[in-house]
Amino acid sequence: MAEHEPVIYLMGPAELDRRAYRFLLEHELGVHVGAESGFEPVAVWAAMRNKPDVALVVADRASPEVCAAVQMIPRLRRATRVLVVSASVDSGVLHEWGRCGISGYVVKDGGLAELRTALDAICAGRPYYSAGVQEALEKGRERNNGLSKLSRREAELLPLLARGLTLREAAEKMTVSYKTADSYRTSLLRKLGVRDRVALARYAIRERIVDP
Repeated sequence: MAEHEPVIYLMGPAELDRRAYRFLLEHELGVHVGAESGFEPVAVWAAMRNKPDVALVVADRASPEVCAAVQMIPRLRRATRVLVVSASVDSGVLHEWGRCGISGYVVKDGGLAELRTALDAICAGRPYYSAGVQEALEKGRERNNGLSKLSRREAELLPLLARGLTLREAAEKMTVSYKTADSYRTSLLRKLGVRDRVALARYAIRERIVDP
């Protein structure tokens, strides 16, 4: 592992799965899990206060919710790297993960030995990918150029508006004023090169930020 004990932030959709991985990480690999959560923005925000070295994401698909949560991480702390543990080697799924801006990807079949190797690499500042997945991830990353321009709050606003919430409803969910949300919306539309809510929704569906 790295010279100092790495702090891991464990993300996963199910509490039982997170508990199982926490046990493996702490008792088999000897790393410290500083926080764990699902993919809710508020939970991610709170967990990142621990300043983790690595966010370990255990999920088989980069759903819109998962991808939005993962994209929050470098905006909250640039030094935190994201390592995905997933069962999928499907090219379409890997494209989705590539758009999330991850630092590494480990296929579950690799077992604890490969997970340890991946954590060693990630903590040393090097990317790590299981055999055969990097090319598909890179293709997905190339499509993420537009999204990478967004601020954390603009990226948070995008799926809310694309799902049909009014700006006032989105502002309430984000716990910001209507005026602030309107400023985010203006900047969001400009950065993505779209003119209105309809075009924004089409963009979000096309890029699989929200489900059609």
